[in-house]
Amino acid sequence: MADKKTSSKTNLNESTLPLLESDTKGVEKDEKIELETKVTVEGGDAEGTEEKTEKEGKKKKEKKVKPAKESKPRVSPLTQAKNFTVGLNVLDRDEKSINQQVNIQFDDVLGETDSNQGFELVWRLTYIIFISVKFWAYRLVATVLALPLAIIWALVFAALNVLTVWGFTPLLRVFDILLHHVHRVWSGLVRTALDPIFTSIGLVLANIRQQQVVASTGSVLPQ
Repeated sequence: MADKKTSSKTNLNESTLPLLESDTKGVEKDEKIELETKVTVEGGDAEGTEEKTEKEGKKKKEKKVKPAKESKPRVSPLTQAKNFTVGLNVLDRDEKSINQQVNIQFDDVLGETDSNQGFELVWRLTYIIFISVKFWAYRLVATVLALPLAIIWALVFAALNVLTVWGFTPLLRVFDILLHHVHRVWSGLVRTALDPIFTSIGLVLANIRQQQVVASTGSVLPQ
């Protein structure tokens, strides 16, 4: 009986061993397959994420590498005005002498005679005060009025230019053309109709005058 039991146990153990080995082999294969799939999936994801990060990094670099705008140097209003008025004569501002009647100096207004003269210091101070007050008063008043008056006079002369170019000159040209035709017609009429009459009248009057002179003097005028 003991032999039968031991033989049955050994048979059972032997029968179960291959089953366990086959199960473990199957489990190991399944695990290997799962690990390989995980590795491939993780590898693919890693490659995708690496490509994405590389593209994002390139875009950021491109954005950062944009050339910086060159800062233009600031130009002062005085230099801009000088650039726009290159040919303007700043020293002689009345080249054509259109306002010489108001070019008045100190000795054009004030002058002491030889018989009556004040103190020299007072005379010098008077000169300084006259020149300074006239100079700075003109500057201040011109600063206030120059720009508005420049705009007004510019509009006036612009309107005159427009009227001259587009109004008066074409009208005068039409008038000249019409008078040219009238002159031709009138001169033709005078030459053909009036010149013979006037010449004949002149000859008649000349003969009458000669006869009167002969009657009064009794002498014949030379022909």
